[in-house]
Amino acid sequence: MIAEVILFIIVLVLLYIHSMSRYDFWDKHGVPVDKPKYPLFGNSFNTLFSLKAPGESQYELYMKFPNERFFGKFHFTKPNLVLRDPHLVETLTIKDFAVASDRGIRDDPRANKLAMHLLNLTDAHWKSLRNKLTPIFSPSKLKGMLNQLVECAESLNRTLTTYQTNRCPFDAREIVSRFTTDVIASCTFGLNIDTLNDPNSMFRSVGKAAFEDTSTRKIILSLKRVIGPLGKFLKAPGGITNEMLNFFVNAVDETIAFRKKQAIVRHDFLHLMNELLEKDQTSIKNGELDSDNPYIFDHTALVSNAFVFFVAGFETTASTISYAMYELCLNPIVQDKVFQEVVGVTNRHDGKVTYEALQEMTYMDQVISETLRRYPPIPGVSRVLTQEYKVPHTDLVLPKGFLITIPIYAIHHDPQYFENPFEFNPERFSDNGTNIKKGTYLPFGSGPRICIGARFAILEVKVALAKMLLNFEIVKCSKTKDPLIYDKTSRLHVPEGGIWLAVQARDNRFESI
Repeated sequence: MIAEVILFIIVLVLLYIHSMSRYDFWDKHGVPVDKPKYPLFGNSFNTLFSLKAPGESQYELYMKFPNERFFGKFHFTKPNLVLRDPHLVETLTIKDFAVASDRGIRDDPRANKLAMHLLNLTDAHWKSLRNKLTPIFSPSKLKGMLNQLVECAESLNRTLTTYQTNRCPFDAREIVSRFTTDVIASCTFGLNIDTLNDPNSMFRSVGKAAFEDTSTRKIILSLKRVIGPLGKFLKAPGGITNEMLNFFVNAVDETIAFRKKQAIVRHDFLHLMNELLEKDQTSIKNGELDSDNPYIFDHTALVSNAFVFFVAGFETTASTISYAMYELCLNPIVQDKVFQEVVGVTNRHDGKVTYEALQEMTYMDQVISETLRRYPPIPGVSRVLTQEYKVPHTDLVLPKGFLITIPIYAIHHDPQYFENPFEFNPERFSDNGTNIKKGTYLPFGSGPRICIGARFAILEVKVALAKMLLNFEIVKCSKTKDPLIYDKTSRLHVPEGGIWLAVQARDNRFESI
């Protein structure tokens, strides 16, 4: 027994020595670095073990190097370059995109039937798929989905009506997450699942599971990115179950089959992607496309991207809407200005929230832009080098496979670029944001890998807020927190315990306009 204990201690000491020796990497390259205090976990210790919220941890580290263009950190024992200079951000994501096009997210499509999507693919396969999917998000296609968005927003208003009596508190994140779940179900699958009235629907369960976080789950998911191909042998606890995956695949297949049988044409994402599938199948039959071509848009690609549209679309948009509601509640002058604009614009469009009316709501755009600056949907993004890269205007050469991080939350709150960065000020984005320095505003990423659904997300936010403000004034309640406290367990920068607000009817306001 004593021998085993001694051996265990020796192994721990050797692991400690080995991991700490790896932390000399940045010193050898002359790059400023915040040396990790703990072995093995690098600079990720606080977030992995839920000691700090991800955005706050990132900002604290970022502000230690105010005069640097970049600095080094460690993800476990793997060195990671963090960019601070907006020009470097622009260069890497746009000009030098070819060498940094990989997100470093890797699920084997052969092992995961929902892995053939844009977030997971790279190089030529990603480019081929991106080119096929981009037209789906064109303004004309989005305009065709407006009625579905308006119907869901009206359903959201009916739900809010139940809370307006005596300013009954409600968790805006929870209520709005149900709304965005309904939107994605409608605009992707053409399904009316009414999650606002049935919060236990399977679609809602899938959405919750996708963002379920514990320290163990975060550690394993992070390790999968660090250890490369070996990551496929690691299974993170929690998350989406096989039952949920099968439900999702069946929902897609049954919807397509039903529409084909009934000759139903509904211009949503599923219909548009099915057109891509049928186009490639026709090209194969006509001999225009080889059946072995790895870039065919097949059933796996359709289901995978429908799944990503659903998961990515409901959570990030719900976050933006609920944060906007929170800031409008705390800033009644801003809220009143948006309200006046919405009333004025809709009056010019027969009292309706039309696609053309939404384009005229420029102050609404400023409010949404400032919300996305203050509360970016994801705290940061990473890029993995696909070849050796010399950092511009330096002697630093990074090898293929190296990880580079763009700290979106920290850049959005850097006082060099945004005066009083923690103050909510939509005027920053007046004149179409021409005064915003390039590379400092990155809510949807930057360059060719910018979020493909950004236009749809903005349209959804505008419809929800416009319809809501026409009917309600958003106000504080006894449970409203100011300032918010952020959830340390989440990989995203989300508020702990939700965002509690109240609403009151605007009937009396309309009479004076």
